[in-house]
Amino acid sequence: MNKQKKSIFEMDIDELKEYCVGLGLPKYIADQVLDWVYKKHQLSIDKMKNISKKNQAVLAEHIDFNIFKNVQSVTSEEENAIKSSCVLEDGNFLECVVLKEKNYNTLCISSQCGCPVDCKFCLTGVVGFKRQLTASEIVKQVVYAFSINQPITNIVFMGMGEPLLNADQVFKAIDMLTHPKLYNISKRNITVSTSGFIKGIEYLKKHDRVVNLAFSVGSADPIKRERIMPVEKRNPIVDFVKVLKEYQSQHNRKLTLEYTLLEGVNDTDYDIKSLINLAKYLNAKINLINLNPHKKIPYKPVSIDKIHAIQSVIKKQKCAVTIRYKKGQDITAACGQLGESYLN
Repeated sequence: MNKQKKSIFEMDIDELKEYCVGLGLPKYIADQVLDWVYKKHQLSIDKMKNISKKNQAVLAEHIDFNIFKNVQSVTSEEENAIKSSCVLEDGNFLECVVLKEKNYNTLCISSQCGCPVDCKFCLTGVVGFKRQLTASEIVKQVVYAFSINQPITNIVFMGMGEPLLNADQVFKAIDMLTHPKLYNISKRNITVSTSGFIKGIEYLKKHDRVVNLAFSVGSADPIKRERIMPVEKRNPIVDFVKVLKEYQSQHNRKLTLEYTLLEGVNDTDYDIKSLINLAKYLNAKINLINLNPHKKIPYKPVSIDKIHAIQSVIKKQKCAVTIRYKKGQDITAACGQLGESYLN
């Protein structure tokens, strides 16, 4: 990319207006450009018909409309997921997944290249941390989905990386994606996941960020949790839950406890009872996820009968519980499987 050019996707509406004025263009050009890009999904300047040829030339010289250096998309045989491996300008990868439902599409977004958290049941943890993604690179994942005729109504920050370790860029992207003149995605349709960083929740409180949260529990037992989620060592679940409870008291957004089941590790009666107690304390829904296996992950999923039995136990305790059924496991696009581009 020409270094003199500025990506259209790194600028919110105010920044774009200021940039256009700096180029000698009228402010309203920014509104026209945003309408073409985010409402009409048109990225070719010469097709933005209500902009004069002269102004098109200025825009083409100074603004970059490219999405990614290269993208490879694979569709699940089950026709319910599309995984896209996107090559960035520096050669790094990110992966994102369109999860296709009957009446809407959810995009599972990455917030980092790789992940520093190293959860032992997640392939992205095997990859390790490469770098933070910019707000522009986060927004581009949505832009790409629209470009392949997959309109997005829901977003989950559950792809590669720990979103709350890149909070500034993640929330700049959320502000852009929810802006009425951009995609106007409802904030209530966006969920941010976390593996349990205390400073991340403190960031939300400090900056008055109200968002649906998904907390990856792993195990509600601190000793067991530290073995499978090293984040426990510096962010004890007991302390994290206290901060999370305070944050919850400030708003009424949804909280989900994501619980990845590992055979013989966190699936005992004791484990499930501890999970139920945590859910009741936080007034949270439990989302059971059977491990999506991979040769690089040293754990096995539980049986189908076992996961349904666990769901039944939780229901009897009057806790809201769902099972997240696999989507895209055949293309390593399921929960905990992103990052294979690096391993290949």
